[in-house]
Amino acid sequence: MNAEVASSRTIVHRTRWRVAGQVQGVGFRPTIYRLAQQHHLTGFVRNDSSGLVIEAQGAAGVLEMFGKAIHIEKPEIAVISDVEAEEIALQQDEKEFVIAASDQADSADAGVMTDLATCPDCLREMRDPHDRRRYHFGLINCTNCGPRYSILKTIPYDRPNTTMASFSMCSECRVEYNDPSNRRFHAQPTCCHQCGPHLRLVNPHGEAQSGDPIDLAVKKLLAGQILAIKGTGGYHLACRADNEAAVQKLRAAKGRDAKPFAILCASVKSAQHRVNLSKAGLAALVSTAAPIVLAPAGEARDIAPSVSMGSHRLGVMLANTPIHHLLFSETGHHLPPLVMTSGNHAEEPLVYDNADALEKLGPMCDWILWHDRAIEHPIDDSVVLDMGEGEAVLPIRRARGYVPSPLRLPEASPSPGLCLGGDLKNTVAVVRGDEVILSQHLGDLSQAKSYANFKKSIDALCDLFRVKPEWIAHDFHPQYMGTVYAQQLATRFGARAVGFQHHHAHAAAVLAENAEAGPALVVVCDGTGFGADRTSWGGELMAVSLHGFRRLGWLRPIRLPGGDAAAKETWRSALAVLFNAIGAGFATHAGALRVQPDQRQRQFIAQMVLNKTRCVESTSAGRLFDAAAAILGLSTVNAYEGQGPMALESAAFGWKHKPEPIAPLYRLTDAGTGVEVDLSPVFPYLIEKLEAGASVNQLAWLFHQQFCDAWIEAVLTAVRATGLICVGLSGGVFCNQLLTRMMSTKLREQGLHVLRHRAVPCNDGGLAYGQAVLAAARFSKLAKAS
Repeated sequence: MNAEVASSRTIVHRTRWRVAGQVQGVGFRPTIYRLAQQHHLTGFVRNDSSGLVIEAQGAAGVLEMFGKAIHIEKPEIAVISDVEAEEIALQQDEKEFVIAASDQADSADAGVMTDLATCPDCLREMRDPHDRRRYHFGLINCTNCGPRYSILKTIPYDRPNTTMASFSMCSECRVEYNDPSNRRFHAQPTCCHQCGPHLRLVNPHGEAQSGDPIDLAVKKLLAGQILAIKGTGGYHLACRADNEAAVQKLRAAKGRDAKPFAILCASVKSAQHRVNLSKAGLAALVSTAAPIVLAPAGEARDIAPSVSMGSHRLGVMLANTPIHHLLFSETGHHLPPLVMTSGNHAEEPLVYDNADALEKLGPMCDWILWHDRAIEHPIDDSVVLDMGEGEAVLPIRRARGYVPSPLRLPEASPSPGLCLGGDLKNTVAVVRGDEVILSQHLGDLSQAKSYANFKKSIDALCDLFRVKPEWIAHDFHPQYMGTVYAQQLATRFGARAVGFQHHHAHAAAVLAENAEAGPALVVVCDGTGFGADRTSWGGELMAVSLHGFRRLGWLRPIRLPGGDAAAKETWRSALAVLFNAIGAGFATHAGALRVQPDQRQRQFIAQMVLNKTRCVESTSAGRLFDAAAAILGLSTVNAYEGQGPMALESAAFGWKHKPEPIAPLYRLTDAGTGVEVDLSPVFPYLIEKLEAGASVNQLAWLFHQQFCDAWIEAVLTAVRATGLICVGLSGGVFCNQLLTRMMSTKLREQGLHVLRHRAVPCNDGGLAYGQAVLAAARFSKLAKAS
């Protein structure tokens, strides 16, 4: 190095870095402080509403190394989305590097950290009988774990802005909180036995029980009783999973007669004993997000039959709060896996407030294990589907552990916006620049309490991120609750309301999360969505870009008697497909008698179909799966959404033999503007084989194979017509692992590039993201044109 270069590297400079992303509440400031000490720099680091601001002063070469170290040495759980650096004026009298007070500004561009599962260091402390302050402390946490989003009232993430503000730290906690070398430095929920919060076991009247609450809770659970347990984002209802009577009692109390429950396991080994996990499934299970992982059931036979309700899968999760860990580690007791289900009744919102727990959960449980740390943002457990070896897990419900991590947009929006999603499996989102902050799962808006929670969550999301939307994106369906509310919000904010076609939003979501802008082909299969021609769509092949779509294929419409009633009473869908397959005499066909033995009901519905009375013509793929499940005797009524299709997939998984080759039963017809896919001939064949004694499992598998092959042929027709070789799969039907893997494999064998969901659900939980993608692209184009 020559003298001139050496001299330049020792000249004192001052650099300011602005670091954006999930950089608050993750131990970033103490990391920067330690790095500055190591490099002998002066200056400061502080939180602000955009993320972190770092100013450091020292030799040019040292500052260069320090700038690189910001990326290399960042805390493992931090996510940096952007770093801007600029040289600024020197501070002549500066003597040291400090962690400065946070800047309270008017904007809120900082990323908000997700809630994190308990870290190994905290677990060691909690299990150490020599740790007088935190041994058996059920609210233990540190910079690397614990509540974040669920307790945050406003940005920046500082203790006065959280629900911990009412708990004054004891002197020992305050020393840790102010010590940059301690892992609890500025860990906002820092606390201990002395300064609280505290754990209590109370009866349904709120009367506290004397004794150790964890020990008492374990004894109650072992006795087969039901407990409401307050977690990070809300309450669970729990009972031992090996006790059939307890599980049935919980089902009756919760009003959940048929939908499978998930279980909480004490360890990875315990979970692996009960489900077969792929590498990706195991990685998700042990991640800091700690979701419920749906995976094929293993060999263990100790789980009560009514937990899974006949499904070939079982949902498992690991302890993600200190309370969960304490329940399983209580000395002298062995607690089996626990049913751990959302603390609510049927489809109502999650209960998260202690007073509400007494009112709403008290009648449903025997005891309540609660704490007095308030929850600001209720958030349910996330759910992912293990797709098997070689495939990433599929998000089913994106909530705790993932929300509010931002998602990126292919094109930035020139103005802030709000997206309202769909009416089922609702999520909402705010948009600012090139990022989308998607809310947690909010539920079905047809439920009054869920709709109220939807409106409350919109306000909370806009307030937290200080977004005043200039546009409101919603579903194209004119009667959706979200569409109606979009008009009200547009008036309130002086914003523009803009609707997007349901399946275009699905398609845009799968493109964007795979960093594709199109054009591409996308197969979207779901229950229903309002079509561009104002009819009911649900089985679509589209050529898609972020600025439009062209419909290239669709399922042959079926005439659904009663419209939405057919989604509940699946035998109606079965009659509708039999009408397509057979014609006027369908009501006396063996299949019709099989799905509806009551002649009066069958003839009544048949007349509705024949006369087109109160019928909806729909290309719904979901209703075809319903119909197949009904015809095979698996489910003639959906007690919950997707029950029939789930039963059909479970039956197909039960077919372990080598598939026998069979000629296509479906028909493809050139309809001029696209190809019509007719699967109705499959159904008489299923009935014929069933009458001849064929296995239900084999026929369920055959239906999947025919459905898959029909779409493969339709896609290849579109590929030849368009030259597009990128194919996406979206819509709730692709929550079906068997179908998704089958189609993905066959498309790849044809040399096509397959896109599927990995970041947002393929069901309607991903619609708000798709709407954000389309709205940002539209308004970006308009801004460029003006």
